[in-house]
Amino acid sequence: MRFLSVGLSDYRNIAFARLQLDAPRVFICGNNGQGKTNLLEALGYATSLQAFRTRENASLIRFEKDYAQIVYAIDHEDVGESEATVRIRKKGKEAWIDGEPIKRVSEFAGRFPTALMSSKDMRLADGSPSLRRRFLDSFLCGIDRSYFQSLQSYQKGLKERNALLKKGADANLLNAFEKEMARPAYELVQARRQGLRDLMNLAKTCHRQISDNDDLLDIEYKPNVELQTDESYFDTLKGNLERDLLLKTTSKGPHRDDFRLCLNSQAAGEFASEGQQRSIVLAMSFAIVTYWREKFGFAPVILADDTLSELDPHRRQRFWEAIDTDLQIIATGTEFPQGENRSEWLVFEACEGSYQQV
Repeated sequence: MRFLSVGLSDYRNIAFARLQLDAPRVFICGNNGQGKTNLLEALGYATSLQAFRTRENASLIRFEKDYAQIVYAIDHEDVGESEATVRIRKKGKEAWIDGEPIKRVSEFAGRFPTALMSSKDMRLADGSPSLRRRFLDSFLCGIDRSYFQSLQSYQKGLKERNALLKKGADANLLNAFEKEMARPAYELVQARRQGLRDLMNLAKTCHRQISDNDDLLDIEYKPNVELQTDESYFDTLKGNLERDLLLKTTSKGPHRDDFRLCLNSQAAGEFASEGQQRSIVLAMSFAIVTYWREKFGFAPVILADDTLSELDPHRRQRFWEAIDTDLQIIATGTEFPQGENRSEWLVFEACEGSYQQV
């Protein structure tokens, strides 16, 4: 898959922009706060109609505007050239593919995959559990529409239950929301366990390609609650009701899941060096690319947000050795990475939400 162009209007700080992206290597450079990551986020939105930095639609819309719009021209191995349009409103979103409206957001998810590599993800091993959940959810939402639907249902129920807990609602009123949350909670846990298992098998191979040593990579899923049946989570919520009413929030559930990255059976976040942690993140990202290619027959576009410049020359060389030459990479940074051949890249400079080819 490859982005041919993208047009944006009223997306974050971007009033209007249109970029021709029909090149295997695209780099967006500029100072911080100029719109580099906003553009990359808008491209990643094509995967599952979710932004990788926020869940709130309102924060994606330029100040005092009613909606933001993104128009993608995409060349896809399966369907050829397509045009996709997304309109983001403060409450809800609309999407069209080749002029045909998409009735459900889940029907859009996974058609135009991207794989994000961000500077925040470089802290995947020692960062917060929420960072790892976002990474995993982003992957699973792209490959599995039923997971996307389960996540939406669970998050909606969780939000409503928490609102009732803050009001001190009684158990009978909470029951309806808890029963609605039980099934999607179970589905999330099962999908995350299988997804991490599949990703681990691929990441081990990718890690051996990127790393120059025999370190053994492993991933351990750490669910907040073990759910054996559909009803398990409902029972958990009932058992924790007194505590949740006191805390005014839901203390147990998939929204508190985590996974641990290990090197040689030791927690990478505690024992791995900075370089080793970056190799792990690259391996995870390449595993996602490999998964798409092996399961669906095509590869996502790699979105590298301020990461290439953070790699030392040795790891950057390993990066290019591991990557397929037919993948499109769209990267950002405050300056063009040293050691790269600029003639091989289509380069834009970002300035206050505008982009100029240089």
